[in-house]
Amino acid sequence: MRVSTNINSMTAQRYVRAHSEEQALEDSKLSSGDRIVRSAVDPSGLAISETMKSKIRSNYQAERNSNDSISLMQVAEGSLSTMQQMGSRLRELAMQAANDTVGEAERRVVDAEFQQLKNEVKRITVSTSFNGNHIIKGGASSTYDLQVGVDGVAELDRIQYDMSKVMDSQNNFGIANVDLRTKEGAQRSLSAIDNMMSQIGASRAQLGSMGNRINSVVQNLMVSRENMSASNSKIRDTDIAKEAAIKLQAQIAQSASLSMLKISNDAPGAILKLVS
Repeated sequence: MRVSTNINSMTAQRYVRAHSEEQALEDSKLSSGDRIVRSAVDPSGLAISETMKSKIRSNYQAERNSNDSISLMQVAEGSLSTMQQMGSRLRELAMQAANDTVGEAERRVVDAEFQQLKNEVKRITVSTSFNGNHIIKGGASSTYDLQVGVDGVAELDRIQYDMSKVMDSQNNFGIANVDLRTKEGAQRSLSAIDNMMSQIGASRAQLGSMGNRINSVVQNLMVSRENMSASNSKIRDTDIAKEAAIKLQAQIAQSASLSMLKISNDAPGAILKLVS
């Protein structure tokens, strides 16, 4: 029997400390809802989870990018719809001026409206923009990358918006020099107007197709995010029932350890009987 060193007490203290730390860890898990409250709990799981969380946040931004892209196309399609209506009126005026039942004075009046509509077509083409980007104006500056994926692979994560491939807005769609002051000019203008209408119609079809495609992208992003969130939840979230059971087990073990610590601390007192 020894007084200076109580090995049994030291052992009991170690178990009390271990059970207290286990309870503190379980309290953190239960209060935060996070299974990996610190990296030491599951280092590899933490690394996987943080990567997935980053992908999930990027997924949200990709969805916002996609919705913004749809808005861009709706703005462009709205302008093209207006221009197509104006094209119908331009053709109507050209048909009127191409007929010999009108005279030169009447043609000049018709041409005045024709020129105003031509200028408005040009103005809409140049001025239609989305956040400062000209979206139906032709030329080298009409190509934009729509980032709809979470990575940087051009073929997989970007959709290119380039209206110049389906619509040539140079020279005001080929009607810049057209006028209705003569019967012959009005007759020649019909083919130019038809060409403009064809380009605008093809462009609207292109925008509609791209809009449907990006709607599909949004749906895919939502499904992907749900699956990633479910996978991350399995790694990261606390199983409340399991952790509550572990906490109760640690409480019982701590109580037992405290009882043994009291017994171990009281044991050297028996030496007094020998001394006395």
